[in-house]
Amino acid sequence: MLDFRIESFLEVCKYMNFTRAAESLNITQPAISTHIKYLESYYNCKLFYRSKRNLCLTDEGKILKSALLSMSNDQDKLRMILAEEKTKSEKISLGFTRSVGEYLILDKLIALIKEKPSCDFHIYYENTDEILRDIDSGRIDFAIIEGFIKSRDYFIKKYKSDRIVCISHKDHKFKKQVKKLTDLLDERIIIREEGSGTLAILKNFLSMDNIDTKDFVNIIEINNMRSIVEMLRSDCGVSFIFESCVKKELEEGTLMVVDLEDFNLVHDLSLVARKNSIFTDLYLQIAEAFY
Repeated sequence: MLDFRIESFLEVCKYMNFTRAAESLNITQPAISTHIKYLESYYNCKLFYRSKRNLCLTDEGKILKSALLSMSNDQDKLRMILAEEKTKSEKISLGFTRSVGEYLILDKLIALIKEKPSCDFHIYYENTDEILRDIDSGRIDFAIIEGFIKSRDYFIKKYKSDRIVCISHKDHKFKKQVKKLTDLLDERIIIREEGSGTLAILKNFLSMDNIDTKDFVNIIEINNMRSIVEMLRSDCGVSFIFESCVKKELEEGTLMVVDLEDFNLVHDLSLVARKNSIFTDLYLQIAEAFY
C-alpha cells in the first residue's frame, strides 16, 4: 500500500494545482503542502517550482513521478491479481491503436481470447495519445501502437515494421501526372485525427519537404481506419496509411499504391508498458501471442 503522502504527490502531478489535488482527495490544501514538504525532505530535493503562475515539476520531481506512477499501477494490478486468485479468474487489459487493432493483430487477438476461455479481456482501440494516458492511469496493462513515444517513462519493445504508402482507388483520376508529393496537393486527402500516431508520422515526414496536411486542397479527417478504407474504395480521395491495412484491397485490385519518387516511409510498431513495472515479464509473456 502506497504512503498517503505519495498519493498526495501524484494528485498534485495530475492537476498541477495544490487546491484541486486537495479537493480530489477530500483533504485540506495545507495538508497537501505538508505532504509535499515531507517528501522533499525525505528525498532531499525540491519537487516543484513556480514559473510565473504555473506550477512545474523539477527534474527530480519528474523522475519521482515516473517511478511512483509505475508503483501505483503495480499496486492496483497486484490487488487485482490477488482477487483473481480467490475466484481463479484472470483479467487482462490491452490497448491497440486503431490501425494495429483493426487490421494488424485481430486474428492473433482472437486466437489469444480462445486460448484463455476463463479470462476477462478489456480491450481498447484508441489513438496513440489516448493509449499512453491510459497506460499512465493503469487502465491498460500494455499496448501495441504505431505512434512516436517521446517520453522515457515507458518500456518499449519493437513489435514489427510496416510501410506507410500512398493509396488511391484503382480508377482514381488525378488532377495532374503524379510523380512527387507536391503533385498530390490538388487532391483531397483522407487523414486520421490529431493524436493519431499515423498522422504524427505522416506530418513528420511531410515537414521534411516543407509540406503540411493543410496544404492539400481538401481534407477529410476521421478517427476510424475502416471508414478510411471504405472511403478509398469509394474513391473519395487519397490517403497515407500502413500497407497492412489495405492488404486485402491491394490483392483484390480495388485499391492501388501511388508510387512517389520522394516518399519512402517505413515505421516501427511498438509494444509499450510502464517502465520499471514489476509485471513487465508477465506482460511480455502475454504479448508473445502477437509475435
